[in-house]
Amino acid sequence: MTTSTTEYKPQLFTKILYWVSTGIVLFLLTWAAISYHVIHETQADYFTAFGYPTYLVYPLAYLKLIAILVIVTHRYNDLRDMVYSAYFINMAMALVGHIIYGDFFGHALIGMIVIPISYLLGNKVRGRPQRSFFGNWTN
Repeated sequence: MTTSTTEYKPQLFTKILYWVSTGIVLFLLTWAAISYHVIHETQADYFTAFGYPTYLVYPLAYLKLIAILVIVTHRYNDLRDMVYSAYFINMAMALVGHIIYGDFFGHALIGMIVIPISYLLGNKVRGRPQRSFFGNWTN
């Protein structure tokens, strides 16, 4: 059986798009988690300016580190779904905060675009994880 090379281009394009979008998501998560510690006062000032409490800075940093592990391992379906949805909500809040404050919002806008791409293509490229972290009640 002969196959056309055009059949593999969408698959290759899908894989490239997935890994690029996931790489951007992982970069944004890593950058935020590190900056929340390294330039804590600056980040806390942003949180205050956006109307969010500053006590969220450190917990959000640690949750983003956990999110990196969940996305990279791609092991638990329900946990991965929660990470992507929570990070999408976090990016939506960041986008609104940056726009209202009049600050640069490009990173939040890019995040809002690449998060769903990474999630949806992850199911095609890596398959949907069969395990559930919280058991059968989340299926």
